[in-house]
Amino acid sequence: MSTSAEARAPAAAEPSPSPPRRPSLLLASALLTLLCAVLFPLAPVHQPVVTFAWPQAPGQTAAALPLMPYQPVALDASVSCAALAATPPGASTLATTPPGTPPAPVGGLAVRPLPGGALVTSNGETLAAVALPPGPCTLAVVSRPESTEIRVDDRTVVTRPGDVRPVVAAIVAGTPGTDGLTVSLRTDTRFQTTPSVWKYLLGLGVLLGLAGMVVAASRPGRPVRRGRPWRPRPVDAVVGLALAGWAVVGPATVDDGYIAGILRSRGESGFTGNVYRWLNAPEAPFSWFYEVTRAWAALAPGPAASVLWLRVPATVLGLLTWVLLRRHALPRLGPALRRPGATWVAAAAFAAWWAPFGLSLRPEPWLALGVLAVWVCTERAVATRALLPLLAAAVLAGFTVALTPGALLGLAPLLVALPALARAPRGWTRLLVVVAGLAVAVLPMAADQSLAGLLEATRVRQLIGGGQPWWQEIDRYSHLITPGDVQGGLGARLAVLLTLLGLAATAWALGVARVRAGVAVGPAGRLLGVVALAPVLLIVSPTKWTLHFGELIGVGTAVLTLFVVLWAPRVVAARLRGRALVAVVGGLGLVTTLVLLGYNQWAYASAWGVFWNDIPPQVLRVPLADIAFPVTIVGTLVLAVVVAVRGRVPRRVARVLAPGRLALVLVVAVVALQGGAFLKDTADRLGTYSYGTDSLAAVRGDPCGMASDLAVETDPRAGLLPVGVSASENVAILAPDASNAPLLAPRFTPTAPVTPAAVPLRIAGQELPGWAAPALAAGQAPAELRSEWFVLPPEARDRTAPVVVAASGSLARGNVTLEFAASPTAEPVTEGPAGPRDGTAPRDLRALAPEGTTLVRVRATSAARDGAAAQVATPSGEDPELPLAVSVPRVPRTVPFGDVVPPGSTALVDWPVAFPFPCLRPPALTGGTAGVPPWRITPPDLSGAGEIAVAPSTGGPFLTPRLLVDEVRLPVYLDGEPTRDAIGLARWVPRLPLGTLTPQVGDETVAGWTRTGRASVPVLDTP
Repeated sequence: MSTSAEARAPAAAEPSPSPPRRPSLLLASALLTLLCAVLFPLAPVHQPVVTFAWPQAPGQTAAALPLMPYQPVALDASVSCAALAATPPGASTLATTPPGTPPAPVGGLAVRPLPGGALVTSNGETLAAVALPPGPCTLAVVSRPESTEIRVDDRTVVTRPGDVRPVVAAIVAGTPGTDGLTVSLRTDTRFQTTPSVWKYLLGLGVLLGLAGMVVAASRPGRPVRRGRPWRPRPVDAVVGLALAGWAVVGPATVDDGYIAGILRSRGESGFTGNVYRWLNAPEAPFSWFYEVTRAWAALAPGPAASVLWLRVPATVLGLLTWVLLRRHALPRLGPALRRPGATWVAAAAFAAWWAPFGLSLRPEPWLALGVLAVWVCTERAVATRALLPLLAAAVLAGFTVALTPGALLGLAPLLVALPALARAPRGWTRLLVVVAGLAVAVLPMAADQSLAGLLEATRVRQLIGGGQPWWQEIDRYSHLITPGDVQGGLGARLAVLLTLLGLAATAWALGVARVRAGVAVGPAGRLLGVVALAPVLLIVSPTKWTLHFGELIGVGTAVLTLFVVLWAPRVVAARLRGRALVAVVGGLGLVTTLVLLGYNQWAYASAWGVFWNDIPPQVLRVPLADIAFPVTIVGTLVLAVVVAVRGRVPRRVARVLAPGRLALVLVVAVVALQGGAFLKDTADRLGTYSYGTDSLAAVRGDPCGMASDLAVETDPRAGLLPVGVSASENVAILAPDASNAPLLAPRFTPTAPVTPAAVPLRIAGQELPGWAAPALAAGQAPAELRSEWFVLPPEARDRTAPVVVAASGSLARGNVTLEFAASPTAEPVTEGPAGPRDGTAPRDLRALAPEGTTLVRVRATSAARDGAAAQVATPSGEDPELPLAVSVPRVPRTVPFGDVVPPGSTALVDWPVAFPFPCLRPPALTGGTAGVPPWRITPPDLSGAGEIAVAPSTGGPFLTPRLLVDEVRLPVYLDGEPTRDAIGLARWVPRLPLGTLTPQVGDETVAGWTRTGRASVPVLDTP
């Protein structure tokens, strides 16, 4: 049947159901599919066996061995009594974490000498103080998931039940040599499995069963009426160009960096794991779309897959969604939806949904296409009573549900169509087809993981958490309407709130008012049912991001189009001029107000330079929401009075206030605002970074993203400014030497018998000269530290380089400003950061010199401590009681980022900033170990958002490497916008000289239900 015929199905005779070609073949194929699908996760898998032995070279007293997960499957260590006797006081003879690592929450193994014995601790617990016999002897520790034993020679002296396996980051000896010391362990590789022959055969059985069902469900060969072939129209070209343009200049979502990190680490890990938390547990059973995107990324030309290249899959999905809408969904909804005007309305509605939710590495674009495809196939099954489209709907629903834990919306079209499908005879065949079709999804869900691996990954995720319970679902909507929340930008508000309004208004028009207007009631009703189920099914989603509304891109577009068509001026004037019009117009006014209260806000670098990203839309500094709200209130009251008096709104007024037209105006305005904002941003930022300039650079052959627009200050002392010692125009210069007395000439107000202390401030591993204001008692007047004037170099005067001052201490109890002037006697101009700011770690405060200025000085005000100040949270964890301190100002001397961290370098790139750094290689997470990278890229402003990758409470995969290094932060500057704190760059410097160990790698085949111990999470896990 043609699409046109399907749309007229409610008015025509229903087609007779087509029986399966071979019922016995259908039954046998479905049973084969179900049986093989059940056995598939239980099939044997190949698992690597990775063991390490230490020492591997003479004199190797310390070797890096950062495990991931943190504990070994099994560990055997031995210490001779002679080695214990040779250990210096206070040291550990043998340890699996570096010296200085606290025993909690990360507890390694430590064997320390005691008078006449040894103390053994593991996993933060004291296992025993063991008495040792005189003379030669050996103390051994044997640790397994079920128990840990301590043996002296061949005698077991202590048995500790339960799991107290130690965390292993390194093997460190506290003796000059390694005589009498040995360690051997097996790493945990439970997730790094590959399918066995049996698993391949079972997968083939699922596919053969599916092929058999397709053959059996096919209708007998008979002529099928075909409609006119689908031909592209101008609207299709406009949508295609808009999708391509948005891929070039559009924003990134908050999770694009997270998913980019997972994709880039897939090759190193051997499976798709969560490389930022949850002990790198596999994303399976919800990971098949990662594999498709990774395969596309592998085809990228050049050294890396650029941001633009990674956006191609989502853009293709968007194009497929639009084609499905135009070719199948809209015609199925009735002749009114096939008209050119309705198609252009659908294009605008699609743009409204796609702009905030579609351009993403997240699963929402896949979900949007999947949900719409399931609805289309289900409608085909309802219209034709055929089994083949129903089988297609079931298979697509299974694959859609396998995308993410909250993807139950993929089942909604089948659930909503159950009454229509149940009217067909031979219901058992339909039920069998649906169940077997859904079961096919087990192939991508457990492709390279065993059942035991999936269960262990689920246990780790539940233990660590990170989700929210169902009863906090309201958080999703509170984020959506909270001004300033990145989850509630005006684009997201428009799509979601207007669709919810359109859902209610369309349901009333079709159901209560019985307005048809060329709309097929049955398909439209089932479409509304799918969208109505979305808020209910989203409750099971473990996280409450507004991004999940992106599942509705396809069906939401269709509902918005129905809303505009059914509430168009012609229909409203004829049939909808009563109280319903008042309610819908009032609701539309409220939605408009809420949309205009939102910011044009986007995640991370997407917001740089975009207008209205930090305020609601305004005209002449008047927020548009302040206009829309009173107009809505007054207009709704007036309409209500008119309806109460006359019974209905006058025809002419109804045509003007038709909600469909007003909604379309709102959609077009917001879409134009968003598109114009990013086009303007790309044009304005051609000399610096934006996602638009990133895409243009990739087209020119530079795929390395933001790294190409950054510079690093490797030597902060090189840029220290000289001080002018004369107040005349001919300023005498002193060389900036820390020993020079003093570079800052501080003065305090009010005059007090106190003197600022000269203190160094450490930046990039170097000490800069600086001064600390005295600590003030409660009630004492603020103290001001003001420097002499410093001379600006040419690059600061022409504003190509910033003036930078380092500050530390309790910035929450003071502020720091920079004052610029053309001469020492001129009126100073205050620029740059001004208090209060939280934190104690030294940080750089930056400002550009105003035009015409040649001098700068530092002004710092230190306030007295009060009770509240002592409670200030500091991201660095340093003492908030430290006094405010400032350094000599400097103008940084920088080198390109690529000279410091060349493309292809190994670096841990924290998830908030990972997306625009495609040319950096992630550290390996393979063989049960984690790599130790020389670099780490962090979010700006010392933000702790990326700390989950190294935090024990979140199962950070790079916790053990972090224990081995100190972080030395280097200042980074963005080309064209040097005052912006774009990223953080840290060099990982080993805390002690560490060798490396070569593993012995074997292989074993284990059943799908085999479980070897379990992974533990410090603090959260209990034996």
